[in-house]
Amino acid sequence: MGLTLIEAAKYETRIERLAVIKTFMEGELLRRLPFRNLQGGSLAFPVEQKLPRVGFRAVNEGYRRDYGVVDSGQEFVHLFGGDLDVDRSIVDLQGPEARAAQTEMKVRSMRLTLEAAIVNGDDAFDPRAFNGLSKRIPTDHSMAINNGGGALSLKKLDALLDSVNAYGSAPVLITSKAGRRQISSLSREAGGDLYQVIDGRHYYQEAEILRVDKDAQGQQVLGYDEAGGTTSFYCCTLGDLGVTGLQGPFESRYGISVRDFGEVPDAPVFRTRVDWYVGFAVCDPSAAGRLFNIAPMAG
Repeated sequence: MGLTLIEAAKYETRIERLAVIKTFMEGELLRRLPFRNLQGGSLAFPVEQKLPRVGFRAVNEGYRRDYGVVDSGQEFVHLFGGDLDVDRSIVDLQGPEARAAQTEMKVRSMRLTLEAAIVNGDDAFDPRAFNGLSKRIPTDHSMAINNGGGALSLKKLDALLDSVNAYGSAPVLITSKAGRRQISSLSREAGGDLYQVIDGRHYYQEAEILRVDKDAQGQQVLGYDEAGGTTSFYCCTLGDLGVTGLQGPFESRYGISVRDFGEVPDAPVFRTRVDWYVGFAVCDPSAAGRLFNIAPMAG
């Protein structure tokens, strides 16, 4: 069973790894996404295409034979990370706090990059990366719903929630700050308790709303930059059977690796290396859906 970063942090004893995990936890999506441990770096899983037929029978009759159709899916972990170099002169003149600040900035860049990849990753653009939700659920996909080109329709948002297989639990909605404002404003206009804030977490119906803001280059991950100046919302069921992160082992331990090399011999810099063998999988096509063609709200 996959663990979220919040759960992983409870078992971490190394201070430098804990600091990196906590920086990754600043992202609402990464904080809630579980990560399955993979020995060998790949995950093979069955994908249901068709259920077997059943029916009624009369006395002395046999049941009709039928079989379900199952395809094979496979995902891999990808090598993700970076070297954090801080010039020795900065540390000598400004103290070790300057190195810590530079390291935190690098790790924050990794967090923003990974969240953006989960939404918009495209292996055609970067073959070293994995495909994100937008590539896995194109606008002609059976799990994609057309909002119609205007501002958000709550009826279409309800249809998105209903289309996703939640396995008896509540899915999550993934959107931007502007998207969450649309949901909040329309819910107030509709009245009732469609929108709630509980312990600082935002919900529409029973689905928690997870915001994804900007990537490491300052570009909106879910901005109004799709066809016709529109955007998309995504609905996912997080877990081993649905939408999950993947991670491989490093030195017999799973999760994020942090190594301090000190001052390296080829340059006057202190080097820290952060590695994460990480991937992303949608194990059931019905566990993720998309509402597209959403225009900005007027005013």
